[in-house]
This record gives sequence, structure tokens and C-alpha cells, in this order.
Amino acid sequence: MIASVTRFRLSFTSIMRASRLLSTSPNAKHHMVISALGEDRTGIVADMTKLVTDVGGNVGDSRAMKLGSHFSLMMLVSVPEAKVDCFKSSIHSVKDIETLAIETTVADSPTIVTAYEGKFILDGADSPGIVHKVTRLLAENGMNINDLRTSEESAPFGGTTLFSMEGMATVNSPLPKTFDPDNIRLKLADLGDSLNCDISLEDVEEESAAMYGM
Repeated sequence: MIASVTRFRLSFTSIMRASRLLSTSPNAKHHMVISALGEDRTGIVADMTKLVTDVGGNVGDSRAMKLGSHFSLMMLVSVPEAKVDCFKSSIHSVKDIETLAIETTVADSPTIVTAYEGKFILDGADSPGIVHKVTRLLAENGMNINDLRTSEESAPFGGTTLFSMEGMATVNSPLPKTFDPDNIRLKLADLGDSLNCDISLEDVEEESAAMYGM
């Protein structure tokens, strides 16, 4: 009995030691979402991505956009565990750029099956709360906003501000029995009439979603 307990303890100790070695392996990857915001200038993306490659990391999904006089960049990156502290220090030292690093998981994330995917488009006069009203309607009908892009410009005549919004919305599987895209389209059309704009929801096939960048 004593010999069995001793062997168990040795085995457990060996397993824990191996686990610690694996967790600190140079090949182990650490996943983070990086957000960077600063005054727009040439080379922001190149500077930020260089910091990733300098530590042997890799950039996965990313989004970049100019907002007013500022430039915003978001990246999903993976860096070696041994270089995490060095990487965090380097991104926070970039001149005139505000950065945020949020730890996340990728490999262990559950697989989410999309049961419905639609593209919503709005064009018309700008009005207070327009983005909130549209996205609230979609959320109330069980739709998740996966991508959203908005812009505004002055009308050629009259000085009216024109607003446009485009995005992707999904519903995860299993699809609720009460989900009805046609009914949502009617609600969006009514909302559009009240806001003096046109709002549509188009069903998106898998191939079309891939072309859109989703």
C-alpha cells in the first residue's frame, strides 16, 4: 500500500512538473486583443504589426479605420508566452498612441453555429439616436451585431447631413421558432419611415458573407 501511494505521488509530481514545463514552453502561444488609437499618421499599422513580429508573434483578425482626425486599429494577436511581458511593454511605449491589451482565448473557444445571417443597410437623413434605434430593434428580435460601419456626409444641396449604416447581423443555432426575417423587415421599414430613411435587411448566403469579409 505504501509503495502504491509513493508511486502515485511520484506520478502526480511528474505530471505537474511536465504541465509547468508545457505552460512555459517557448512554443506556447498567448492570445490577446490589441486596441490602438491615436492621431492619424502614416505608418501606424506598420509600426504596430512590427511589434508583433519582433517577438515572434502573429496577427490574426484585424480591423482598422480612420475616425475623424484619429486612426483606430484592433488586432487579434498571438505571441509566445515567454515574450508576453516584453510585448505588452513595447505596445504601451508607442509614441502618441493609446493602447489596450485584453487577454482572450481562441483554441478553447466553443464553436458557434450560425443559423441565420443578414446584411442590414440604412441610407437617409441623420437624426439623434439613429444607430441605437436600429441596433435595439435587431437585438429585441434576437439578432447579434457582428459587424457595423457608419458614415455621414453633407447633402449636395440644402445642407442636410446624410447618414449611412451597413452591417452584418446573425442568429445562433438553434434558430428560435419565433424568428421571422420578413417580420423584422417590416419593423425596420416602419422605423425607417419614422426616421426619414430607408432600412433593409437582406438574407446572406455563406459565399456572400465570405466576400463581405465575415
